[in-house]
Amino acid sequence: MMMFLTSSILMGFIRLCFILLFMFYLNRKFVSVSKHLHFMDFIVLNWFRYASLLVITLFVLIEVSAYNLFNCFFIFTLILGADIIGIENLKRPRAYFREHIKTGLLTFLRNVENKQSFWFWFSVNRNKKKKDQNMFILVITIVLGITTFLSRYYFIIYDNYSLSDAWINDLNNLIQFDNQYWFTFELTTDAELALANFYGKITDVSPTIALQVIAILESTLLAIVIFWTLNKITTSKFIAPSVAALFFSLVYVLTPINVYFLLKGNPTFLALTFALPAFVMYLNPKTLRASKWNYFMAFIAVFIAIGLTDLFTMCVLIPPFLIIALFFTKYKNKSYNLIAIGAYITAALLLAAVYQYACFYQRIELIDYLQTNLLSVSSYTYVPQLIVPYSEIIRYAQWSTLFGFVLVLLFVLIKKENWRDTLAFYAYFNFLILLTFIKSEWLDIDMLNNSLSVFIPIIIGLNIAVLMRIVNLIFARFEKFSPLSLAAVYGIMLYAAVFYQQKGINALVVSDETPKQILNAYDKISQTFFNHSYCVVNDPTAQVISNNSHFFMNYDFFVNEYPRIDSINTKNKKDPMFLVKHPEYSLSKSVLVFVLSEDCIDEKNVFAENKHYQSQLIQNIKLLRNRGRVVNLFYKSRILKVYEIVNEPKQSRISDLIF
Repeated sequence: MMMFLTSSILMGFIRLCFILLFMFYLNRKFVSVSKHLHFMDFIVLNWFRYASLLVITLFVLIEVSAYNLFNCFFIFTLILGADIIGIENLKRPRAYFREHIKTGLLTFLRNVENKQSFWFWFSVNRNKKKKDQNMFILVITIVLGITTFLSRYYFIIYDNYSLSDAWINDLNNLIQFDNQYWFTFELTTDAELALANFYGKITDVSPTIALQVIAILESTLLAIVIFWTLNKITTSKFIAPSVAALFFSLVYVLTPINVYFLLKGNPTFLALTFALPAFVMYLNPKTLRASKWNYFMAFIAVFIAIGLTDLFTMCVLIPPFLIIALFFTKYKNKSYNLIAIGAYITAALLLAAVYQYACFYQRIELIDYLQTNLLSVSSYTYVPQLIVPYSEIIRYAQWSTLFGFVLVLLFVLIKKENWRDTLAFYAYFNFLILLTFIKSEWLDIDMLNNSLSVFIPIIIGLNIAVLMRIVNLIFARFEKFSPLSLAAVYGIMLYAAVFYQQKGINALVVSDETPKQILNAYDKISQTFFNHSYCVVNDPTAQVISNNSHFFMNYDFFVNEYPRIDSINTKNKKDPMFLVKHPEYSLSKSVLVFVLSEDCIDEKNVFAENKHYQSQLIQNIKLLRNRGRVVNLFYKSRILKVYEIVNEPKQSRISDLIF
């Protein structure tokens, strides 16, 4: 747990939470004053609308070599301003601003004359009932987010992803966005890594931390989206959504999730954070609260964002839902459904044009690119923690949909109730199950199983909602006591997750701690030293971490060449022209040497290949200390020590440069 408390992963998450809360406050205070938008609606609706635009913005800026945080903020300021003010009002800006300034001043003067209290000026809710409800939703969102975050983070002890070949490749792609490259050495849908890069910038964490946390954030957001989805499409507003979200967050022994790679980003999960709200708005267009034109544009943006994130979701998961749900929506919503289908076709054509151009530039066939992204070699289902065979879990889920389908038909025929959304999801889920039996070189069953780990909790939530409806028929308005019932649900789910999964989780193999210690040391270094003022001596495997951050030196060069360069540099340091003529003898202001304990290196670890360097590294450090160089022990653990060789005192650490 020490690593958890000292890691920037936690601080980045806290900063993101405060950013969201502050934006929600500004929205409620100045934008959606009369709409009583609660926190979960704010997150999901704005993620649907603006995160999709963010993905497109990042893509365009990188392609035109203009990606940086300032340009992103500038463009989004224009987008938000136009959206808040309205296109029609922008046609008459003078009249609009005159009217709103006058109204604002009159409201301000009236409140001053009424001698409103100090806290009145900061409050956002006047209606007590709405205030209590909004606070309840806020608490649910925060608790659910923290629960999912901690649940996913716990599995860092089993992580086999960090510093693996896949991790190094992903980190390189993530860093390349700063160099204005979207397509680097391979054509992949990299929107997930682009968002990780953007997350690192707005929360001020290093690319390595952003890469480590992106999978946790995806799951956290997806849990909230699952809750929101069930809240919108079922009569159970709290209990069924909570069970579904907590099942996704906490249950590992019944879902096909590879726990050894939980920290690896999952593009399908990220794409589903866009797709699930789109499904809800497809079934109930009023949820988006937009005109038909805005509805069309919003869906185009979302489908393009999904296509830039995960082609499997775009090509395999979305089309069946658009077709199946069309048979269950109300007649008055058919026009919106056709608009959404038109938006999908338009987005697909735009994406095809983009990827065709990229393929032409890279000199590969579009068909090869599509097959590569639809059959991901890095996405596979390995689920040793399951307590029952996965085929049985699927079979039970299917039977539950049939049972729920019968009950829903009774509600429809006898009570004349509307259960169209539930029936649509039941039919869609069973169609996905049928796809798993299709043998095709274009259909990756592992990726399909990966998506089912999201839809199984949704089906469980729908079944709970059906059962809750029966309970409500017997005990009228059972959910009137939802806070108490919800607390009981959370308590039971947490207890079951801890005690009934213990055997399955304990059977997992704890991963080597070396990569975690190395990344923790890099995190501490990035927080302590100013960029490009220091050099790191480490295994070549870790060289990618140095890109756009600091200088790098491999072990072989440090052992064989560094003492000689240090000697020449010291003799000629007072000659200002020597280093200009001979830059090869320049040294960074600080040099940080990673020294692993020979007794603690796992033989399976890539760093074990450099065990023979460890004694020579210590000898060189002692030699430099004997020469009078200042050498500090910067980082120490059972596995790793990092020594700092200070070549220019108080010229590298951020605290020294500031103070």
